[in-house]
Amino acid sequence: MHILHTSIPVRDPKRVAIALAELVDGATFDFLHPGCYFVMLGQPGALIELYRKDIELRPGSEGEPCELLDVDSPPKYTGSHTAIRVSASVERVLEIAGSYGWRAEVHRRRVFCVIEFWIENEYMLEIFPPEFAAGYLAACELATSSAKRVETV
Repeated sequence: MHILHTSIPVRDPKRVAIALAELVDGATFDFLHPGCYFVMLGQPGALIELYRKDIELRPGSEGEPCELLDVDSPPKYTGSHTAIRVSASVERVLEIAGSYGWRAEVHRRRVFCVIEFWIENEYMLEIFPPEFAAGYLAACELATSSAKRVETV
């Protein structure tokens, strides 16, 4: 399996798309919905979509595709986040966040380090530069080798 894309709700999709393109050395494009953008991550089909925060994705009517609807009061924070591996150094990631006025800090999670990169100071992107990626991957391998697998029905 390979995750193809993720979407992130933001207040200024164009500005965030430009920042992420700088972070991942990618390219920014207009998206299908007005005021939305996406950033190509280098591999075919791999991208991050940036939706306006005042848009809600809802299931369509029976037999119809999902709908993008405007909402009056979007939440400031969300319970989800996205983790990505980048080729930029720790220093470069922190510099990019600082240039946009966004919070970014290095944190240790039990057995690996990560940068909490807060897009618009509201959405957390976990960043794994080369210095941190190996520790994260090793922790994932250890966790999956010792965890009990859930059986499917």
